[in-house]
Amino acid sequence: MRMMLATLWRIFATLCAFMVIAALLIGINLERILMVDGPLTKADHAVVLDGNNARLLRAKELLDQGLVNDIWISNGEPAHPDEIEQIVESLGYHAPDRTEIKRQILEHLGVPADKLVFFGHGSLTTRDEAKALREKIGDQAPSFIVVTTNYHSRRAQAIFQAAVPQSIVQVTCQQGCVAPAHWWKDPAIAAQFVLEFVKQIYFRLGMAAAG
Repeated sequence: MRMMLATLWRIFATLCAFMVIAALLIGINLERILMVDGPLTKADHAVVLDGNNARLLRAKELLDQGLVNDIWISNGEPAHPDEIEQIVESLGYHAPDRTEIKRQILEHLGVPADKLVFFGHGSLTTRDEAKALREKIGDQAPSFIVVTTNYHSRRAQAIFQAAVPQSIVQVTCQQGCVAPAHWWKDPAIAAQFVLEFVKQIYFRLGMAAAG
């Protein structure tokens, strides 16, 4: 019995050691795992994903630099009002339309209205956005520069490339698709990175199962 317990303890200790080493390796390489950053080549369209209006600024830069011909904006899912928000609306206060806000931001920045294209009908996830883009282009094969956030860049590129395999998909982020210095010291940023790592595993497993 004592020998069996000793054997089980050694197995447990070995597994714990492997887990610690794996965690350290993942932590050291997390930026490389989550992000893709590199020089951009000219593309047909910039595609701004929903979720952060600061991405509109990067899309405007791409247009000004002549790297894209126009800006395509994802029409994200509006927030479903909870009970208190419904009361607020009943009092006559209505939340502004998110898509219209994006339009007005870009036009305020000087982007002509004919350079703006909206696609999708309330996308909830990145996959929904990629599916909406595929439906928008049909059998065409334009090239895209997807504008997203640093920690989301590698998975976003993979999702869109899988959805539109006939197209060339690049990815870019405001201030580069790189992690801020000493990101692990900021609990909020570290939590985002860990969550994105889990999402990427889920995505890769789903792609493997589909293949």
